[in-house]
Amino acid sequence: MKRSFLTACFIAVLAVADFFQCRAAGLQVTEHDNGDGDVEAVMRLLGADTPEAVDSYDMERFTELLQNPVEINVATGSRLVASGLFTQYQVASLLDYRSRTGDILSYAELAGVDGFSQERALALAPFVSLVSDALPGRTATKTTKVRNDLMLRTNLRKSDRETEYAYGLKYRFGVNDRFEFGLSANRPYACEEAYPSEGSFHAVYYGRKTLGKLVVGDFNLRYGQGLSLWNGFRMSSLSSPESFYLRPSGISPCWSYSGEGSQRGIAADFNIGRFVVSSSVGVGGLRELMRGDKSAFISLMPVLNAAWYGENAQISLTGHMKTSDVEEWGRNAGTGVTSAASLPSGVSGAGVSADFRWCISGVDLFGETALDMADMSVAAVAGTVFDAAEDLALAFRASYSADQYSFAAGGRFYGGKMTQLSGMSGFGSSVRRHSGTFSADASYYPEPKYGSDGPGMQLKLLLNYTIQISPSVALAARLSERLRNGTEKNRTDLRLDLKYASGDWMAQIRVNGLYNKSLGLLGYLEGGWKPDRMSVYFRVGLFRIDNWQDRIYAYERDAPGNFNVPAYYGRGCWGAVTLALKVSGRFKAYLRMSTIQYPWESPTASERTPKSECRVLLSFAL
Repeated sequence: MKRSFLTACFIAVLAVADFFQCRAAGLQVTEHDNGDGDVEAVMRLLGADTPEAVDSYDMERFTELLQNPVEINVATGSRLVASGLFTQYQVASLLDYRSRTGDILSYAELAGVDGFSQERALALAPFVSLVSDALPGRTATKTTKVRNDLMLRTNLRKSDRETEYAYGLKYRFGVNDRFEFGLSANRPYACEEAYPSEGSFHAVYYGRKTLGKLVVGDFNLRYGQGLSLWNGFRMSSLSSPESFYLRPSGISPCWSYSGEGSQRGIAADFNIGRFVVSSSVGVGGLRELMRGDKSAFISLMPVLNAAWYGENAQISLTGHMKTSDVEEWGRNAGTGVTSAASLPSGVSGAGVSADFRWCISGVDLFGETALDMADMSVAAVAGTVFDAAEDLALAFRASYSADQYSFAAGGRFYGGKMTQLSGMSGFGSSVRRHSGTFSADASYYPEPKYGSDGPGMQLKLLLNYTIQISPSVALAARLSERLRNGTEKNRTDLRLDLKYASGDWMAQIRVNGLYNKSLGLLGYLEGGWKPDRMSVYFRVGLFRIDNWQDRIYAYERDAPGNFNVPAYYGRGCWGAVTLALKVSGRFKAYLRMSTIQYPWESPTASERTPKSECRVLLSFAL
């Protein structure tokens, strides 16, 4: 088996080499599709350099925008902010530009709007639509547009020990950018029951004047830089200037398979000139109660945010509190019993924060200060992002909390001549020959951490470099180093990717080595073909990782809304085939088949179970 597998790998190497010799000529791809896949677009948007730095909800959310881009020429300001693509002052700048000069008709024009840049326009391009029926200098007319979408997915996984299944569905109905209803349900592999155990729902109305939006159901709250209130994941890996600061989206409806991390209740925001006032009440325990758990405890979490924003700045104040169990609150009312030393009876938590964002002469300044009123602890973060030269952008960030002090610096650089990418045209179809990012992040922990006897310390170093060898071939290198006191003092990770993309064809070879406790190795070959109405991707790989501390993550291409970044461990091989078919404008189908095998025993790794899986996703525009 080992010999036959190595033979297959050798044949695959020859096939990839043949790709390099046989460039497809005269083929045209969409303006922003370079074969990298949806995950690359989301990583570029968020400033992440590796998939595991991205939250699965954000990946699900932004992948949906890739399928249904935001129409920035007709969307309301509240809708633009809720998308999570723009800051408040970028939205103010867009609305002002639309009113003065008319619709934005090209991505090059978007790059020239105050608060944007060519780099940001390139990152936004796959997620926004410039559709317009207006003449230059005019604004588009608002026409009725009804959306009625249904997605169904099912997974089947088989191993030597058992056969498991999972399924999920998503349904959404919307009229223009005024009303939307969304519903999702999911049964994961670990569920013991046959019916779904996870899900979310929301109904949202977008106003065009004073009322910005009204949401009933599941929603996320993301304010400031996340010190006081940020539902869901916050990226901790600082890999590029865009990752040094967060883009608060305020209130945004949640439409994910699990609904994990969101609040369930009611929320609304209101526009008063340049002020936006947001308020919400989340009901803790309501999700469990609606699932049938009659023992769930009910609590309330009211939140109030007031923000002022201009074309180049924004300032906001946020306050929130969380009650104890409502029944307990009632029992303790008037008795003087408190849930925390500095909080009144019936309140289990509370906090306030102030944040700002200011762009002056091309220099971005941001910061937030937060007070946790339960233990009277203070946290703060501040930073800046700016262009130090035409080909160099720099970022700095410092943060403080009771249990951590940190300082980080990083940047992005370019060099060499422009290279026209094979099979692409229009804005963003040429790149600099040399490009990359770098960062250094130092943290100090007053209390023992990472197995040290005294205060904990950590330093993370990261370098990404890409050279565009030819119009169709690029070599990307990623080197990261993590140094700690205590145990596991160093963790070195080196990754090399040789990528080919031309017209409808792509290929990639990856070699990844990671050293922490010992040396872990992983490599794979991938090829793909993506004409107009279908795509086919094939991947085979090998790994030799004898210790869990040396595990290596590798993103696996999947259907939209399925974010798959497994950790490889042990000694084995895997293969996967992913197919997508656009039957019509109203129906798309996706199929992914994969297997992972462990034909070689490891002297130190725990026993691993071979698994094979089949995933099917159907998408209907009803």
